[in-house]
Amino acid sequence: MTDLVLRDIDPMLVDRIRRISVARGWTQHQTVVNLLEQGLFASEHEVHGGFQNPEVDALADAIAALKALPAGSTIF
Repeated sequence: MTDLVLRDIDPMLVDRIRRISVARGWTQHQTVVNLLEQGLFASEHEVHGGFQNPEVDALADAIAALKALPAGSTIF
């Protein structure tokens, strides 16, 4: 496993990490890894909007097709 060194961390952030570590009963290492994983998951979810790339492409195509319909048209 690769080591990661973080420098110049805001003391408030370190305290928040410490409090989560104590509350969860995790080591500091476990806490930082879990928080990174959760943060990455949330960030990736925001980027993809919860969809995988093929779903994003299909949704974009469907939206484009709907936008191309004349105003007042019905799909039926």
